[in-house]
Amino acid sequence: MISFLRRIQVTGFLTLLCILLLSTTAMAAQTAESQGTANQQSWSVETDNQMKKNGTGTVATASEATMSDEVGPGIEKKVQPQPEEKAPTGPVYERGASLGIFSATAYCPSSSGRQQKTYSGTIPQPLHTLSADLTILPLGTKVMIDGVIYTVEDTGSGIRGKKVDIYFGSRGEALAFGRQSKEIFAVVER
Repeated sequence: MISFLRRIQVTGFLTLLCILLLSTTAMAAQTAESQGTANQQSWSVETDNQMKKNGTGTVATASEATMSDEVGPGIEKKVQPQPEEKAPTGPVYERGASLGIFSATAYCPSSSGRQQKTYSGTIPQPLHTLSADLTILPLGTKVMIDGVIYTVEDTGSGIRGKKVDIYFGSRGEALAFGRQSKEIFAVVER
């Protein structure tokens, strides 16, 4: 009989504990709901006041409306830092007028393994160095071919008239390119 009474006492205690927890949870939810309604009403009043000040029928922007810096009692709102857009480090170029259709071939590093320099004295780089007839495209001229900006840094004995030679990093790439007709565009610096 004593063990039965203890079980009833424990069960009663656990039941009372559950009731207290449920009522506390319900009160917290009701408080949060009433705070949400109060915040909405407060924001609505501030928005109405802002609209009256502006004299417009439009809703105030987020920067004009004053919002609370707290999410809950004593809990400050965490503001996520906005990623900054990085400004270009060098000049920005865009495609200009067409210079016409040129016969384009490819060249690559020499098979001797030593690094060759261009006519202008630079070391050739893939997706950058272009060889051209200097009477048509002088040294340092920037042109766009297939969306890539090349700089005229070299010349060659077979490069005359509307012909260009594009530098590639390997013999395989140069052979794969072969000879093609390409429209070349002037480049405009913004």
